[in-house]
Amino acid sequence: SIFDNPNTFAQVLILLLPLLVALTVSSRHWWSRLAAAGTFAVGFVALGMTYSRASWIGLAAAALVFVFLWKRKLLPALIVLGLACIPFLPSTILTRILTIFNPNDSSTSSRLPLYEAAVKGVMTSPVTGAGLGADAVRQFIKEYGLYHGEAPFTHSHNIYLQLWLEHGLLGVAAFVAGCWNALKQGAKTALLPDCPAQIRMITLGAAAGLAGSLVCGLADYLFTYPRVMLIFWFSVSILLAGVRLSKRAA
Repeated sequence: SIFDNPNTFAQVLILLLPLLVALTVSSRHWWSRLAAAGTFAVGFVALGMTYSRASWIGLAAAALVFVFLWKRKLLPALIVLGLACIPFLPSTILTRILTIFNPNDSSTSSRLPLYEAAVKGVMTSPVTGAGLGADAVRQFIKEYGLYHGEAPFTHSHNIYLQLWLEHGLLGVAAFVAGCWNALKQGAKTALLPDCPAQIRMITLGAAAGLAGSLVCGLADYLFTYPRVMLIFWFSVSILLAGVRLSKRAA
């Protein structure tokens, strides 16, 4: 309820669930591992109940990154296990997944006018953007008559297009470069043979969550609500803190 809608809650779960897996693997006490695993199970079920397709894909991407950085030899087994579980999913979730490939689905088709308007907005003001905040983007789109969909234009449902619209080319470039640099440093830390296990796993979990959220951002705007933005940058800070601690331990 405090996240206002299921998509927002799902975006938070993408960032936090990989950290819970990392705690389950690296905790020193059985009771802390049990607590982390139980919390992950509840969060995983909750993510399924949000029916947020972009977030499901984001979590799948986070899982792939997590296993690749942790024990990449398990990656084929993870893929096979994931595919084998599909027939056993609840019918409502399976039906929701199949709508991803249905162009007539209302949720999918409604995004096309949003993307079209966002691309036209970027082309109209590619360098400086429309101004800070979603309100400035909505006003910009309205003034230039760029949106022709049925539902009201709230945001572009794509974090990269939305940030480009708001902040211009320099802003979106800084965001992508900053996230890429954080992911690269996190991956290097996760692959260090002498890095303490707790630091390595927490850094790995934060990196996986960040990667998953960036994939989810291809179909949604994660910064619609400050509460998600706060968790996003909190996750990045955990990642960078793990990188710094690994350097101190070296």
